[in-house]
Amino acid sequence: MEKVKKLNSSRKARWALLALIWAYALLLNFLTHYVEDDFVYMFQLVTKERLRTVWDIFPSMAIHATNINGRLLCHGLDQLFLLCPKAVFNIVNATAATALIFTLYKLAAGRGEGNAALLAAVALALWRFTPAFGQTFLWQTGSFNYSWAVTLGIFYLCPFVSRFRYDAKPMETLWKKLLFCLLALAVGSWTEITSFVCVLLASVFLLLGRLVKRQSLRTWLWAPVASGAAGFTLLVLCPAERSVKMGGVNIAALLEGFMRATSMLQKYGLVLLGVWAVGMALALISRCRREEVWCSAVFAVGAVAANYMMSAAEYYPERCFCTTAVMLVLAVAILVPELARRGRAALCAAAVAVLAVSTAFSLVSGVGAVWKTHAAVSARDDEIAAKKAAGETDLVVPRVTSDNQYCAFWGLWDISAGADFWVNRNVAAYYEVNTIRSP
Repeated sequence: MEKVKKLNSSRKARWALLALIWAYALLLNFLTHYVEDDFVYMFQLVTKERLRTVWDIFPSMAIHATNINGRLLCHGLDQLFLLCPKAVFNIVNATAATALIFTLYKLAAGRGEGNAALLAAVALALWRFTPAFGQTFLWQTGSFNYSWAVTLGIFYLCPFVSRFRYDAKPMETLWKKLLFCLLALAVGSWTEITSFVCVLLASVFLLLGRLVKRQSLRTWLWAPVASGAAGFTLLVLCPAERSVKMGGVNIAALLEGFMRATSMLQKYGLVLLGVWAVGMALALISRCRREEVWCSAVFAVGAVAANYMMSAAEYYPERCFCTTAVMLVLAVAILVPELARRGRAALCAAAVAVLAVSTAFSLVSGVGAVWKTHAAVSARDDEIAAKKAAGETDLVVPRVTSDNQYCAFWGLWDISAGADFWVNRNVAAYYEVNTIRSP
């Protein structure tokens, strides 16, 4: 038993686990091809010509702001990476996912001793409880909109959490404060749901510090709160946000959206909410540190708020649940070390073991599904190349689909039988042919 405890607290074990997580994420990224919106953002949105330089991005984002949505930084960065070989995004995206897992682990572990089992549990829980995982963590456009949004949001919240928990004074030098305010501006302008929730939670942690621990409200951290709020204001003031996204909002639509959000929370968040509720009850009974209890509660409330903000949306695809899933995982994970220190270590270990067993099969089937679509797209690429070499310009090739949520093609549009379908037109432009369709 002592050897197990020593291995669990070993720094080498944690680094080895992080390396394994990064390698697995990298493999999945390299097996994932462009799909749906990736083919849209490969082109300049004004001239419809292929992106050639960084300067082509700016007029594209001007059109984006008026016709699509206000996520200019998010989609501008997407177009920037689409100028590069796919391998560049694969490496950066795998690193971003690993960084998110490590940050969630550090927030959960706090200043306690290292815990490789907790790190593994966080990674497994994200894999197990994030619906449409392929769309949010592997699909290039989806990653920028969802997993990158919550990753940046969690980074942004770290100093606020640290101040509340430990009375820390983060980033005391001026240049660090200025850089953090720039990060806050980016976080605030990234996406509608995640940006708002993260800026809101930052304010909540400052106010809770005052109410719960009598911390002073006179802190420079209000500056990044204001910066984040300014970024969010810029996002929602884009013409497309008012005309396209909010144009059809009324009481009936909000009620319908509320019921839709409730169904999503029940379908994808009920297990995590149940585990969190049990953990919170045990934490209160065991008299766990109030800072940990409050932190867990704040992230749980943030998760539910992110879910119900989708009430204003016309539809609620599974990928939009990403922020809710990540914050619920964090809310649960924060309670685990504290419960273990209060005599509940056996129960926590049993919960992690159940999670590991229940997730193991999907780890195998997930990579298998991604490999299957990789092989199908690669074979189709060879077929397209052969037909182009033979002089054909109106191509009929197989459609690629997947029934596994860990694959980016799950739930997304590939080419259809109609050559005029918007995906078909963009794919045809990408392959430089007249038309392309499925049989």
